[in-house]
Amino acid sequence: MSAKQDEMIKKIVIERLKSMSPHVKIALGSKTGFLNRDQMLQEVSQDSDIGKRIIEIQVKYLRALKEGLI
Repeated sequence: MSAKQDEMIKKIVIERLKSMSPHVKIALGSKTGFLNRDQMLQEVSQDSDIGKRIIEIQVKYLRALKEGLI
């Protein structure tokens, strides 16, 4: 993907995260513990490894939704 596409996907994921309840908590493996919405937004915004994983998960979800798998 191009840098422009990557940036667009990142913006979409950020907007999806913003729409979540501030009380939601998600575990992404045993090392990270639970992340709340604001922590996930911070990770995605900082392009951390965890943020990249969050983006990857969201893209997989959106593709499955588009294909009618969910």
